[in-house]
Amino acid sequence: MGLFKRKKLAIERAKADTAHEIVCLYCFRNFAHDRVMFRALDALDAEGYFARYDDVLDEYRARFHMDTAGELPVALDPDNFAEVNKGFHRGVLSSLKDDYGNITARRICPFCHNDIPQSAGFAPSTIISVVGASQSGKSVYLTSLIHTLKTITPRNFPIFCTPINNETGRKFKEEYENPLIEYGMLLDPTQKEKQQEPFIFTFSFADESKPEINIAFFDVAGEGMVDTDYMDIYAANIRNSSGILFLVDPLQFRSVGKKIQLKNLLEHELFYDEPADVLSGLVEDYIYKQGGGVSDIPTAVVLTKTDLLEALTIDGEYVRDGSPFFRSFTHSGFFNLTEFFEINDETEDFIAEIDPNFRNALKRRFADLGFFAVSALGTKPEGGRVASFAPVRVDEPFLWLLHRLGYIDGHEE
Repeated sequence: MGLFKRKKLAIERAKADTAHEIVCLYCFRNFAHDRVMFRALDALDAEGYFARYDDVLDEYRARFHMDTAGELPVALDPDNFAEVNKGFHRGVLSSLKDDYGNITARRICPFCHNDIPQSAGFAPSTIISVVGASQSGKSVYLTSLIHTLKTITPRNFPIFCTPINNETGRKFKEEYENPLIEYGMLLDPTQKEKQQEPFIFTFSFADESKPEINIAFFDVAGEGMVDTDYMDIYAANIRNSSGILFLVDPLQFRSVGKKIQLKNLLEHELFYDEPADVLSGLVEDYIYKQGGGVSDIPTAVVLTKTDLLEALTIDGEYVRDGSPFFRSFTHSGFFNLTEFFEINDETEDFIAEIDPNFRNALKRRFADLGFFAVSALGTKPEGGRVASFAPVRVDEPFLWLLHRLGYIDGHEE
């Protein structure tokens, strides 16, 4: 073998060693770094480069009842260009020179034609799935969590959370953050007709040796989904997840739901799409299809609406007075494992007491579990209004996932 061929093979091996598989944060399909497509640098007045509607991108947007993206520069397939037109950075295909000498670094997903983050391919893709029954409070929890990660968590960790683009930032603020936090209006549960697209946020670290991570929060209606294309996206989201937030509403445990409702004088109808039913669907549709029947994805079981559980302490049932459920805690500089062991044991014991079958099923199906209890609001809403906003432990499950994924340190006090 000649020297040139040996050098070429060495270069290709270096590329393969440094590049990571990419998972699109919009459609959750996975593909090799050199299978990306590119958006032309500009719409040129030349054959094949005129601005046009992107049918693939508009088809994706239509699934979420979004308007067309309008006329865009053409999508370029690198397979149609010579190797000398392709630019690699640290072994990742990252730019393309078009037929007129213009270089574009705007990469797009080959399946849905949405933009790919700049960090894609240079580090493992990180996706956090949010699952739970309808009415479990996913929309409110996600709003409270993201707001906390943007405004409070950076005071305690060198982590910075920003929306992936201006459209995401605007939509999150106008449809979620402002109504709930600024105006005190309780958000409606996500309905199947709404079909909310993923919200994607970028997490960067002050320590530049740590890779930037992009996290997609996908708030899906917990029941009644009938759109096959939409559920295919949801299934791919879970299969490619690095971590799972499994939200559990205490009102949906049949054994105590009515009691909690009466003690809190709640008038709304209870929905008994029980957590065990959600778990069965999750296992049947996603975990079994991964093989083995046991998931090794770190999974945080998050008991929501803990402000409603304070009423149970009056009779000393299920929850003790002074429980960590009702005490805020701030993890600062590291994930405090001493505090985690306390909230983990308290939450697991509560679930085991009111629904031992559900707790045992969780233990059988997930190899890496953490149990948490949060109040996304910190207070009980009245008449669809939120009088005050003081979340309790809302970022703790997320920080645990970051710890389990190796992004932040954790140790006992």
